[in-house]
Amino acid sequence: MRALGIRRISGMKDCQLSAEVELLQTSDKHKRWTRPPISMNFEVPFAPSGFKVRFLKVFESKLNYSDHDVLKWVRYIGKSGLYETRC
Repeated sequence: MRALGIRRISGMKDCQLSAEVELLQTSDKHKRWTRPPISMNFEVPFAPSGFKVRFLKVFESKLNYSDHDVLKWVRYIGKSGLYETRC
């Protein structure tokens, strides 16, 4: 399994991932080879829906946190669904 990390992609660009796979020889020469499915999982720091958080307020009564005591930030993530293909 290989992991590919892309640190930054500018907006409004198309990206393409190409890969070449080399198979090892097996000892069973009578078995016919079938193409296995190729699957991918990924996370993109982008909200494809366009959803944005404009206000974030924190009130927690048990621990006595107020809105001024916490560091507020939002991370937008677009996650993969299930993508499989057979070539």
